[in-house]
Amino acid sequence: MRLTGRVFIAVLLATLLVSSVPAVAAEPDVRTVVMVLAPYLTWDDITSGEMPRTAAMADSGAVGNMNIRSSARYASELTPTHIALTMSAGAPAAFDSGAAAPFGASATYASATAGEVFRRSMGVPVGSAQIVYLGLPRILRANDNRTLEGIPGALGQTIEDAGGSTAALGNADGGVRAGEPIRSRPAAVLAMNADGLVRRGDISLNMIESDVEAPYGIRTDVEQMRTTYGQVLRQMAIGAGPGLIVIDTGDGERAYRYASDAAPQVAERHRLEAAQTVDEIVGFVLDDLPPGAVLMFVSNGQVRPASGPSGFGPVILSGPGFDGGVVSSSSTQRWGLMTDLDVAASVLTILGLDRPVSVRGNAVGTMDGDEGLAGRVERLRDMDATAVAVDTVRLSVQTGYIAVTVIALIACALLLGRIRRAQATWGGRLGTVFRHVIMFLLSMPVSATLMFLLVPYPGSPEMVTLLFAAVTIVVWAALSLIERRWGSAISLAVVGLGTATILLVEQLFGAPLSFSGLFSYSPLLGARYYGIGNEGASIVVGAALAGVALLADAGRDAQWAGRLRAWGPALAGLAIVVITAAPFLGANIGVIAWGTAAFGIMWLYLTGRRMTPGWFLLGVAIVAAFVAAFSLYDLAGSGAQTHLGRAWQSADSGGLIELWRIVVRKAETNWRVLRATNWSILMIAILGFLAYMRWRPHGAFAETLDAYPAFAVAMSAALWGSLVGYFTEDSGIVIPALVMLYITASLLCLMLSSPPVAPEDSR
Repeated sequence: MRLTGRVFIAVLLATLLVSSVPAVAAEPDVRTVVMVLAPYLTWDDITSGEMPRTAAMADSGAVGNMNIRSSARYASELTPTHIALTMSAGAPAAFDSGAAAPFGASATYASATAGEVFRRSMGVPVGSAQIVYLGLPRILRANDNRTLEGIPGALGQTIEDAGGSTAALGNADGGVRAGEPIRSRPAAVLAMNADGLVRRGDISLNMIESDVEAPYGIRTDVEQMRTTYGQVLRQMAIGAGPGLIVIDTGDGERAYRYASDAAPQVAERHRLEAAQTVDEIVGFVLDDLPPGAVLMFVSNGQVRPASGPSGFGPVILSGPGFDGGVVSSSSTQRWGLMTDLDVAASVLTILGLDRPVSVRGNAVGTMDGDEGLAGRVERLRDMDATAVAVDTVRLSVQTGYIAVTVIALIACALLLGRIRRAQATWGGRLGTVFRHVIMFLLSMPVSATLMFLLVPYPGSPEMVTLLFAAVTIVVWAALSLIERRWGSAISLAVVGLGTATILLVEQLFGAPLSFSGLFSYSPLLGARYYGIGNEGASIVVGAALAGVALLADAGRDAQWAGRLRAWGPALAGLAIVVITAAPFLGANIGVIAWGTAAFGIMWLYLTGRRMTPGWFLLGVAIVAAFVAAFSLYDLAGSGAQTHLGRAWQSADSGGLIELWRIVVRKAETNWRVLRATNWSILMIAILGFLAYMRWRPHGAFAETLDAYPAFAVAMSAALWGSLVGYFTEDSGIVIPALVMLYITASLLCLMLSSPPVAPEDSR
């Protein structure tokens, strides 16, 4: 009895002792990601008061803008399904508008079940999958024809390979196109594996209900969605692997398609009701979100305005690791901005899985946002408005710039002899006019960057145009004063070296002024978001070549000019290659090849040397050394985020065939750019002008090159560097056009000046 009492007391004490130790709630090793697709919504909708649950989620979670146009070049019109396909691949993807939609495996399709049709076309057993993507064979063929390296369904496949599963819910059917009913089920496309199968979910007509007041007379059945979501959660809880649930809210896409058939006030009512449906779905998902899960609210479609391009879509992440702030992605390295390519990488990282090499996006994190939700959203709106405003006028500005430049080249080619013969009368006045026009044109590229010092986020096309014009006039006026005081050569040297220096210094400070630009990359087109693009690098190289050479020629026999000829090209080339190509700065690896070629040739000939096999091999060794050093940094230090690191990563997983695919893709892009860009017209005009000057000289061409020997060397160096750049970059003709712009414009300006006097010693 006493023993029993002692045992009882010992057990009681042990129980009290254990209960006094605070319990540590271990976070689950496996998380679930729930993704709500909400196309055609904006931050104005979310903060309007019509979406209180979504706004509350945004207030406590991480918010951002998302570029959803990564695959725009592969489609005449981006649809929510195409964007979902891109998200599933984590890489740009081609789409076939004739591809069939996803169906439930047991649904009737063409006198058979969709599962039977799927097996017949894909040769893959359906097994226990509840959804099949019948359009996948066409999608695979479209991507193979484009030599794209992405794998549609890579996201779902990686989850399944880790022992997990995915699910798709929702239906955005409605309307008729070309006599056929429109079936839109993007949730299944995003959640599918590489074989086009989705393990769980329901995308059938069970997810919609009749409503005579709604677009096409149907709307999302929110209660059925809630019930199905609960069933899927219970099914996925049984398994031990990671899970992804994609929910298509449906009504937003239907309202967008139906808007052109409804009165404006009715279309607006439909849009608001669709936003309320999204908010209801977000609400019950938040209420039933599993512990440790992350909810992602993403836009897979954005409204295109009557004029100008569509902007970014809103994105919200809520859950562990996303408690406030704004999203951050190494893909963009911009405050609050991610891409649709980052969706797959982010989901996999949240689930604790490694992304496959084919996924080109990067996982998002968070950056501190000191402002509350209102402040964060205001900055995101400003970012979106600026990107849209710049892109709205970009093509007009570039087309006008090219047109004026081409006209000036043609006019001067035809009139140059007469202008020089009448230098004392009308020729001098006309030459002055043309010189000022050329100087104004050379002032524009650097002004397109400096304008953002005054207003970081101009919010309208009119404001962009006004700022650009005002800054250009100021820069041009300063150059005109310099020309009047010290002559054309010094003025041209100042604009060349000044342009190159400003763009390089801006890169050293993280490129705060290059978010978007009229002569830079576009964050909406999505080819590049940080560093320096091919356009910017070409401007830097061309401007620096002209600037260094003209400054050396202006000094003539001065001691400092001799040092400049000896060391200027080498030091300028080193600075430009490092700043523009280093992964932690400009991240434009191609400049290593063509920048080294241009400045190396210039250095050789300005120092009295000639190109020999030995010098050529040394140049190749220098390029190889830079590539090796930056590759090691990129692979070891930054997780292979740039094109260089990704190329080596692809080669490591797929061998030389993957590098060959990159070469083929660059060649295809070069050919496409050559036929599509207006810069081709400028390059043709430049080559025609130079050829005409050599074929039918008026004396000015030879006199100018004799009087400015360093500049003559810079011209040859620019031509060779441009040729290398054309074959090593995927911007093709844009590089030689912009490099030669500064050389040709400076040459023309010098020829229009008073007849130069050739130095006795050209060295």
